[in-house]
Amino acid sequence: MTDAVAIANIALNNLGDKTISDFSDNTAQAFATKTRFSDVVNQVLRAHPWNCATKRATLAKFTVKPTYNFDHAYQLPTDALRVLSLYEEVNYDYAWKIELIADGEEDRLALVTSSSTANITYVKKYIGSGNHDNKEAVMTLNNFDPILVQAVGMALAGEIAMDLTGQSQLRDLMLGKYQAILSEARSINGQEGTADRIESNEWINARTRSASGYFKPFSADTANGVTA
Repeated sequence: MTDAVAIANIALNNLGDKTISDFSDNTAQAFATKTRFSDVVNQVLRAHPWNCATKRATLAKFTVKPTYNFDHAYQLPTDALRVLSLYEEVNYDYAWKIELIADGEEDRLALVTSSSTANITYVKKYIGSGNHDNKEAVMTLNNFDPILVQAVGMALAGEIAMDLTGQSQLRDLMLGKYQAILSEARSINGQEGTADRIESNEWINARTRSASGYFKPFSADTANGVTA
């Protein structure tokens, strides 16, 4: 059984730091791991089409239509983190995009296409919401492949390394281990089905570089949420 604290301790062990018994511990280690955990999990999930986090869904249409180019807009699942493919594109060559569409007074992310149906494969979002013991979070983590568990641990270690140790070399070492695990995951996923194309991991660059080219520290207050 995998839980969030166990993954947090993988990160802390690799940093040579003190481990935690719970995210409620009154320690810098507990605060750093709890604050970053959900964001890091979802960044890692977006970085690779993990088989253990992939779902399928048939989408419902919005009543509103795209302004131009496409004929229909479809509502994404609430737990969709990244859309991997549209069945109608693979089989019938329908183009599609994920973009904002005006739904009444609210802009909402939608899949737009000219196909009269929309069946997608997508990566399921980790929903921790600060409480990593809730039922949805526990069920999601329990499905994680051991390689994914290690990937999250290494990514989390890289994310919190500067805060806890101040050592940029240690941060870079952890992110290097994370990249190595992603390479292994590509091979494993390929053995479990048709291989998916893997994009370059822009998250690593975002963690280590700013617009000026220098290290940019992470701030949980400015972290971007991702829904698709």
